[in-house]
Amino acid sequence: MLKIDFIAGHNALLKIAASQKMTFSMGTLLLVTLLRNNSFSIWTLLFMSGVIIFHAKIPLKTYITLLLAPIGFVLAGIIAIVISITFTQPIPASALWHSSVFTMQFFILPSDILQAITIFCTAISATSCLYFLILTTPMFEISPVLSQLKVPTIVIELIELMYRFIFLFLQTVMQLYTAQHARLGYRSYKKSFQSLSLLISALFRTIFFRYQAMSDAMAARNIEQFILPQYFTTIKTWDMKFTGVALIFTMISIIILVL
Repeated sequence: MLKIDFIAGHNALLKIAASQKMTFSMGTLLLVTLLRNNSFSIWTLLFMSGVIIFHAKIPLKTYITLLLAPIGFVLAGIIAIVISITFTQPIPASALWHSSVFTMQFFILPSDILQAITIFCTAISATSCLYFLILTTPMFEISPVLSQLKVPTIVIELIELMYRFIFLFLQTVMQLYTAQHARLGYRSYKKSFQSLSLLISALFRTIFFRYQAMSDAMAARNIEQFILPQYFTTIKTWDMKFTGVALIFTMISIIILVL
């Protein structure tokens, strides 16, 4: 997570307007989710991955590592879709595989495999759309765009607070774990459980104090909201080259959907 935040502020697409990147990312995400077309999903995944790696200059190893987590979650989820269980009903004749354990009968149908493939392609393709936005756009640039779209201020502040405290949470965990590990706090199973309980209690205390300090600092400076005013940010215009890239994606997508 800490690396994601660093990459968002140091990539080749940083000069492009956040509104343009959000429009492209959210538009493709919406199409992938609604259409659920395997060919379109695979094309979107390849195109987004190409833009992230070659256009935004995100390291290939980093991008693949980030994709492994959602791929693992999706694979774990579609197992329940692929394998069906019955206790009393007969196994359909179209079953590709079947087995039994005591009174339970397991089987796999061709329709379930096709459904699992569609879900997998849609989920990973949608993830690549989100990664494009996350890896190329800092959070402080997304907030003004949400404000222009008339998203309630309280919602934007909650998003920023959650985003901020995710990284604060991880940083605090790393610091506490390093301190405990240096004092041999994990040299045995018993000590490991004791150290883990101490880490959790110390973590929540630290997070609470950090939040309180941040609130006091904002109150002392008469700051009433977390949204960064626009006059503190650089005004960026829509990039014509990136618009051309989006048009190429749109034209090829139409061809894929028509065929």
